Amino acid sequence: MFVVYIGLLLIGLACFLLHALLPFRIAKRLRQDYPQHWQVIVDTGVSGQSARGPQLWLRMQAVLRSPAIRAIGDASLTRLWRSWRYSQWLAWGCWIAALAMQWHSRA
Repeated sequence: MFVVYIGLLLIGLACFLLHALLPFRIAKRLRQDYPQHWQVIVDTGVSGQSARGPQLWLRMQAVLRSPAIRAIGDASLTRLWRSWRYSQWLAWGCWIAALAMQWHSRA
């Protein structure tokens, strides 16, 4: 029972890390393989300025939450996007299951 509990916690942690790191991998792929799409994300509308820091992060989050990644039609990019999207749900499920196991063992 203890091994399952620790396993759920570790799987949850791995999924949360995956959810945090995959946007960087997706951004790298967009920059390398689809520079015209990346330029739309980075362009602020002010000549000579591009989005940086928190503004770029917010723009990337908006792209990840929209159907834009799927619309590109790249299977590997879509696979990364799906992993990003569902890893957080899997992580929460594992952690809630671990908490339920802990609660059940105390009763």
